[in-house]
Amino acid sequence: MQAQQNKTVADSFAEAMQAYEGGKVAEAKRLARKLIDSTPQFGGAHYLLGLLALDAAQGKRAAESFARAIAITPNQPVLHLAMGRALEISGDVAEAGLHYRTVLAIDANHAEAHARLGELLRRAGKRDEAMAHCRAAITASPIHAEAMNTLGALLTQAGRASEACQVLRQALELRPNWPSALNNFGVALRDVGQPETAATILEGALELRPDHAGTRANLASVYRTLGRFDDARTQAERGTRVDSRNADAWMELGLTRQAQTHWEGAAAAFERATAAAPRSARTWYCLGEARRAMNEPDRAAYAYRKALSVDPDDQHGAGLALALAGGAPTPDKAPEAYVRQLFDDYADRFDHALVDKLDYRAPKVLAAALARVLGPAQGLAVMDAGCGTGLAAPVLKSLAARLDGVDLSQAMVVKAAERGLYDDLAVGELVGTLKGRAGNYDLVVAADVLVYLGDLEPVLAAAHAALKPGGSFAFTVEKTDATASYLLGPKQRYAHAAGYVTARANAAGFEVALMEDAVTRRDGDQDVPGLVVVLRV
Repeated sequence: MQAQQNKTVADSFAEAMQAYEGGKVAEAKRLARKLIDSTPQFGGAHYLLGLLALDAAQGKRAAESFARAIAITPNQPVLHLAMGRALEISGDVAEAGLHYRTVLAIDANHAEAHARLGELLRRAGKRDEAMAHCRAAITASPIHAEAMNTLGALLTQAGRASEACQVLRQALELRPNWPSALNNFGVALRDVGQPETAATILEGALELRPDHAGTRANLASVYRTLGRFDDARTQAERGTRVDSRNADAWMELGLTRQAQTHWEGAAAAFERATAAAPRSARTWYCLGEARRAMNEPDRAAYAYRKALSVDPDDQHGAGLALALAGGAPTPDKAPEAYVRQLFDDYADRFDHALVDKLDYRAPKVLAAALARVLGPAQGLAVMDAGCGTGLAAPVLKSLAARLDGVDLSQAMVVKAAERGLYDDLAVGELVGTLKGRAGNYDLVVAADVLVYLGDLEPVLAAAHAALKPGGSFAFTVEKTDATASYLLGPKQRYAHAAGYVTARANAAGFEVALMEDAVTRRDGDQDVPGLVVVLRV
């Protein structure tokens, strides 16, 4: 008798599922309710009602049905996965994440749970953890396009746009004409320095999804990069009309007006962006920049302080800007989070921007100075301090038996590793890294690095500790002729007085072997005055 009853339940459920899969919603719902009435402890019927509610975007109702099914059979991954989707629709993202984690506790290789959790973590700003789950999803299912799309967006955010392009191409091979992936691909192409191609891709995404404010904002950013400011303004304005609460569209409108030196209009747009995204440090920072350009230091300082309250680590350098606006004393160095984020974002286009656009020549200047001080040296243990993408590595390698590098930016270190010239690379803070390698090096070199440090005492002491007896510390700085020890410039880089550099070097136990005026880069078609310095222990 019991076997017959089980068969009847199974048959009834199969009939209900067949109706659901055939698109007969009313029939599926009727059969599911009938099954619940006859056998309330059969979880499948509650699950089916949940699916029907989920398809109708009724998140709370779906969650109620899934909760009943989970209470009956708590260890079914499919139920927790469905519950996660229902909770996402309901806006309970944190609880949804817990259900995806429950799925992974039951099945550690569940691709969809990894992918959904990765997307939730991306939205929450937990980039590294999100990337790990997306990669796990792709490992479990190499054709998981959604995980690839999310990973591509995350890689772009991490300054690894070249890798993002590869991943997003794979996603689009699996799902051509996918607006979300096209949008992310366009942003990645912009960040690798291909704005024309990016514009074409984003225009295509917009044809498929014309009412998406985010895509219009991204297209505006590409047009702005291309100098097509009227087109950029048009797209940004349309984005704000599509969604008046879209902070990205207001930001792009502000940035475009800023590029056209329409500061009042820029400030007005940034005000709208702060209203739409009051927890975004970037919106407040940009508002502060506009107010400072309008010579409104008090209002600029207010905006910078708001940015700092939202982001105490200060990824945008609001503390530096606050000092420039006269709202705080000049900090003794740039925030680590600011420098890290600056170069993470810059990694894929760093070499092109510096060498081709800014005529960057610090490595050559340092090589010439070292040749004069050290002669035809070779076989040295060398540290490239603040190595960036490794632009100095080719000139340092000829001196080195061993060449190490360290940089705050992981994205920069990844690029430096691609050169294949370093024996060891590390992601880390410069002073701490040098202190931890006492007596390891014959030569420490810092090309265009100390411009992010005002007070040079800590780095000089750390470099002295890292050097062997008779070792050298070579570096470049930007120069100020003012009597002050150092000044914070409008581009949020420090310039140092020659006398200050000499005094601090001597205090740290160095002798100055060479100090000369030098130009290591240009800015706005003007040479940036600097110093090249070689110190000896």
